[in-house]
Amino acid sequence: MLGNYVYKHAAGYTGVGNDARLLEFDAKFFIASCTKLLTSIASLQLHNEDGTFELHRAKKSITLRHLLTHSAGATYIWADPTLFSWRLSRGEMPVIVKNGDVANAYAYPRAYEAGGSWGYSGGLDWASLLVTRLSKQGFEEYVEEIAKPLGITTFTWCLRRKPAVEEKLMNISTRQEDGTLIYGPTPFWPDPIYEGGGAGCYASVHDYTRVLSDLLKDDPITLRKETVDEIFSPQFKECSLELAGLQANAEVWLSTTYSGGVLVMEDVKRDNYFTPKGTMRWSGLPSLLWGVNREKGLAFMFATQVVPWADRKSFEVAARFETAVWRNLKP
Repeated sequence: MLGNYVYKHAAGYTGVGNDARLLEFDAKFFIASCTKLLTSIASLQLHNEDGTFELHRAKKSITLRHLLTHSAGATYIWADPTLFSWRLSRGEMPVIVKNGDVANAYAYPRAYEAGGSWGYSGGLDWASLLVTRLSKQGFEEYVEEIAKPLGITTFTWCLRRKPAVEEKLMNISTRQEDGTLIYGPTPFWPDPIYEGGGAGCYASVHDYTRVLSDLLKDDPITLRKETVDEIFSPQFKECSLELAGLQANAEVWLSTTYSGGVLVMEDVKRDNYFTPKGTMRWSGLPSLLWGVNREKGLAFMFATQVVPWADRKSFEVAARFETAVWRNLKP
């Protein structure tokens, strides 16, 4: 049985161009790093029962746990000053990988040994490559196996494969320094060579929240119950190098999970913001945000298509929406 909506709403337009239409609830979005949750589920489905899914490299083996929790050392170059400088020293410009060619695009030194810290990374991209090699399928093809039992039809990395998704796609809008919005670029990324697990998927809110609601079930469809239990468990021990690395980059009330996102470890109460303990959450570049809390029995997704990352106005609206969900709604 699929979850039921407690609240749903669409407002505004599909963009700022002259051809913009009223935004409808079945609009489709480029979900960027919200893709990571789908990759986590896919790789955990293929995880060996004895937990030995690992690569034997460097001084310490890289496990699936390291890849899914951003603790493998495979830090995004644009997120690591040392790697950024290394790339520049070679006369190369650090870029965001858009083509999904993980084996080539992420073939650069790791920032630290596996388990030695935390750094936002291409770990989920490497995880998707493992899924494709173990399943002998394209990554989107494998994700379709997750989607079908949930009645999901919109997940794709290539718009040309699903014209119905492209037809209902919300346009990207770019915030200017004076606060105004201009059109584009849409699509935000070109169709990739391969499907990367760190970003790149398109989806509707309706379909993405089906995945979130499945994680709330006593008998989930996508994963075994004990695996979902593990997803909602903090993966870093107190005083570990990994937790220290995360908290040096984020709030001290966070830990991390197998979802590619973070876990809220205590209630966050402010005058204008609230997130309860136990909330698993993450975001996507064009101002998307999702969260799920088992104790509350609720999940949410806020979606728009505004760049650059951390657009203040979009984040403020998302924070107000998230707060209203946790303070006011009941399952």
